[in-house]
Amino acid sequence: MKSRTIYIFIILSLLHLKFFGQVSVSGIILSGVNQQPLNDVSIRINLSGAATDENGAFFFEYKPKPKDSLVKIEFAALGYITVDFILDITRQQQYNFKLTLAPYNGIDRNMALNDIKNGNVKILLSGGIAPVFYKADRRFSRKYKVQFIEFGCEAIAPESLTSYNSTVFDYLDKTYGKKWRKKIRKDVVGL
Repeated sequence: MKSRTIYIFIILSLLHLKFFGQVSVSGIILSGVNQQPLNDVSIRINLSGAATDENGAFFFEYKPKPKDSLVKIEFAALGYITVDFILDITRQQQYNFKLTLAPYNGIDRNMALNDIKNGNVKILLSGGIAPVFYKADRRFSRKYKVQFIEFGCEAIAPESLTSYNSTVFDYLDKTYGKKWRKKIRKDVVGL
């Protein structure tokens, strides 16, 4: 009887450690635009979390509450689609993620190539609350057959803007030479 009590005590102790120990969460997050590490991604479980470093890496430990068995983990970055998963923390104590976040609006090199192919050449701008257009923009648009698209305060990943605009700039170089570069507004991303 005494040995049975000891076994029950050991099993309950192990279960207590399994259910109420810390859960380790780590990994690397990449940009879906250029497959490079993505920094400043917010990773959250309830109020606990971390952010990725300049190498896209993160690590934190989550201390579950006694009632926790399933928890939601969320990965969010400015200009990217938020991703979340449900974790069963009763089954596993360590989680290692390798994720690639997709850009919000799908803005990337492929979109630029498609727009060029369809004769709908755009130069993307990311500014503040109120879009800013200059008279010179109209002249530039007519001469080089492009449209300036201002996203205002909508969050677009800088990698997305650079990838899209760089593709358009390559097209403009091939079509018009490099003279257009002296006439384009200076706040354009990707030059």
